[in-house]
Amino acid sequence: MKIINFYVDNFRSLSNIRLEDLGGLNVIVGYNGYGKTNLLTAIYLFIKNLNAGIEKRSIEDRDQEYMLLWRDYDITKPITIGGIIEFSEEEVQRSIGKSQKIKVEVVNKLRYNNRFIEWSLESFSVNNSPPTRDQFEEVKSLFSLASQSVEYVPIFDQTYFDAILKKMIEMNRSPINMRRKWYDFVNLIGEVIPEIKGIEFWDSGKLVLNIQNLPIYIDLAASGFQRVILMLFILWLSGRKILLLEEPEVNMYPTLQSRIMKLIKDWTNNSVFQVFITTHSPYIISSNVDNYIIMKKKNGVSSAIKVTLDEQLRTITGILRVNLGDVLFNRLIVLTSELAEPSVILNWLRRIGISNDELGIGIYKVNNELELQLWLKMREMLGLDVIFLGLCDKIDINLKDYCVPLGREIENYYTKGRLIDVIRKFGVYPDEKELRDLTKEETYRWLVNVFKKRGIDYDKIRNSIGELVTMYDGVEMPKEMEILANKIKSLESI
Repeated sequence: MKIINFYVDNFRSLSNIRLEDLGGLNVIVGYNGYGKTNLLTAIYLFIKNLNAGIEKRSIEDRDQEYMLLWRDYDITKPITIGGIIEFSEEEVQRSIGKSQKIKVEVVNKLRYNNRFIEWSLESFSVNNSPPTRDQFEEVKSLFSLASQSVEYVPIFDQTYFDAILKKMIEMNRSPINMRRKWYDFVNLIGEVIPEIKGIEFWDSGKLVLNIQNLPIYIDLAASGFQRVILMLFILWLSGRKILLLEEPEVNMYPTLQSRIMKLIKDWTNNSVFQVFITTHSPYIISSNVDNYIIMKKKNGVSSAIKVTLDEQLRTITGILRVNLGDVLFNRLIVLTSELAEPSVILNWLRRIGISNDELGIGIYKVNNELELQLWLKMREMLGLDVIFLGLCDKIDINLKDYCVPLGREIENYYTKGRLIDVIRKFGVYPDEKELRDLTKEETYRWLVNVFKKRGIDYDKIRNSIGELVTMYDGVEMPKEMEILANKIKSLESI
């Protein structure tokens, strides 16, 4: 079973989301509060209630808890939730005795009426055609199967993980044919976590790990080991399911994250299951995945963009020499012309109260027209919020509101005494003539010449020198920084 398309509108913060051509491994990214968990919950609700619209299901909301499902609690508008699900030949054979793939599109509406949630069927098709009476009944059987084939794995829920531990005990105590599966699972743990040489249940009923030949109860082991073992067991039991994983990286060292992601990718490639993962981990972002689902939020409304990690995107990030995870984890990108350096802009922004760490600002230098066009392409593909600094004459008129001019090189704002102190730390000691020339020509050109005489390309260390010169107060700052700060604040407030 696999979700091909998914649609949701008016559910919690989510509005008008339409995700198509979903892959086996889908990674959901976005800032806290942007709707990642809401999206997982919506997918879970969709699968668990596929038959609800057909059955015209009605649920009483005695404590008015279900009102919270509506965006802004506005129950006058319906929630729309739907998508396309594909069932494999094996699943169809097992459910209705036919050897064929079946693709079903179903869209349900949820309305709130006199403290009742009422489900209704908005649209329904089987293999792109209206269903016959027989197909109608067959699909209901497939939907019943699907509702039992979704697993939501929370970040941490002790009750949930206790239930998983009980399943492990049951498998360990099962007949010999099932115990073979248990031993396969034990071997899998050893492959993913080489430090664990084996696991077994002692007579006390407690799970004991053999960590470097020392027996340790699982509840006394490192929290990362505990989570990985339980997650591996969930993956192991989830064949033909749709898995919804909340931040699997919690308590995991980066190498463990990479091993888990490689395992998940291998199994999704072999159609063992389909996975949707929320994450804040750059290691998971940089893994080999099928799709990114990028959550955006403006004016309290969450939207989503699906991006496929294809050859085009890999080529763009490769030419620009940027890490895709760094780009996706920033709320705002500032692109600067050759007149400036990212470290200098960051230092100047900090001095006027703009923290890149707190606001999620990434600053990148554009060196030529090709790089600018590639950034514009990536802006379009990923839905990036971008401000252009010193590039106003190179971008389209429709982007002028996102542009800040910059008239001179950043070196013209450096304090001369501070600059001399810094370049001396690089082993460059200007002679008297060179020091006199510093007052006669533009600072950037002077630096290029001084370093060139000593066989050094100034442009290669320009960013480092600029960072050291501007990290302290007292250095002059262009007035354009105030304009840039105001544009950043205006985007932040949306």
